[in-house]
Amino acid sequence: MLNVYDCVEELNNKHWFKKQVKKSGILNPFLAVSKYEKLFYDNCSEYTKNNFSQIIPELKNKIISKKLITSDNELIDIWDINPYKSKKYIIFCSGISSEKTNPIQQFFYHQLVECGFGVIAFDYRGRGKSGGLFSQCAVFKDMCAVHKYLKNKKIKTKNIGLIGHSMGCAVALDFSCTDIFSFVVLINPFSKASDMAKCLLSKVSMPNVIKKILQFIPGCIFPLENKFNNENLIKKIKIPVYIIHTKNDCIIPLKLARKLFVNARKNKNISYTVLKGFEHELNEEKIQYCINYLKNFSE
Repeated sequence: MLNVYDCVEELNNKHWFKKQVKKSGILNPFLAVSKYEKLFYDNCSEYTKNNFSQIIPELKNKIISKKLITSDNELIDIWDINPYKSKKYIIFCSGISSEKTNPIQQFFYHQLVECGFGVIAFDYRGRGKSGGLFSQCAVFKDMCAVHKYLKNKKIKTKNIGLIGHSMGCAVALDFSCTDIFSFVVLINPFSKASDMAKCLLSKVSMPNVIKKILQFIPGCIFPLENKFNNENLIKKIKIPVYIIHTKNDCIIPLKLARKLFVNARKNKNISYTVLKGFEHELNEEKIQYCINYLKNFSE
C-alpha cells in the first residue's frame, strides 16, 4: 500500500520542490509548500483509482453498492453492508491512500457486521470510484451525503458510530462535531495536519533554511489548505472516544496521538490504548481491540 513517505519519495525523485522555487523565486518557497500539498493529495488519489481488490469471501453477496449525490452534485461510491438488518451503523473513514476495497478494511467490515452493526464504507471524492477533487471541505460534504442516506433509511443518529484510520480520523472527528453520534474510534490519528507536515519535513528535498523556518510557523498560519485540526475538534466532542495507536508507529509518531488524548481529558468517556510495534496500517490486533470496545455499543 502507498503511504505518505512513498509519496514524498516520488516527489523528491522528480526534484519537484527545487523546480517550483526556480519558477516562483527564492522569496516564494512557501507558495510551493501549498502546491506540494495539492500534488501530494493528487498522487494519493491517483493511486486509489488504480488499485482495487476483490471482495473477500466473507462479504460475498452481502454488499449493496450505491452512488450518492452530494450537495454540490458529486457522485460518491459507497458500500452498504448490513446483511442482518441492524438498526445500528458504523461509517468507516479510511486513510489517505486507501479505498473501500482494501482487504484488511474488508476484514474489518466483516468483523463489525458480525458484532451487530451495519457498515457504510465509501470512497472520498477523487478517490477510488468517486468523482470530484479531494479536499477537507469537500469530504465533509461526502460525509453529509452518507449521513443523509442513513437518515433516509430511518437510522437514528444516536445509533451511528464513526471509525477513522490515519487521515480518516480527521474526517470522522470533523463530522462527529455536527450531531450526537454514538461514539467515535480513532485508529493511529494525528493531532493536526501542520504537525504531521513538520514530521515529514526531514524527508522532503528542500533547502534546510526553509525547513527550519517551517518548523517554527504556528499551525494556524502554516501554508496548508487542509488544516485537519483534530486537536481543536476533539475538545468539542462529548460522545465516547476511543484512541488506538502504535507505540513506534513508522508514519505518525505516538506523540501526536498523545496530544489528542491530553486535549480530550475533560471528556470522561475517552479511552486510550497504546499497542506495541511499528505498524501504522490496520491489522488484526487493532481490529480486535476495536471490536472489544464496540461490544459495549452493539447490544
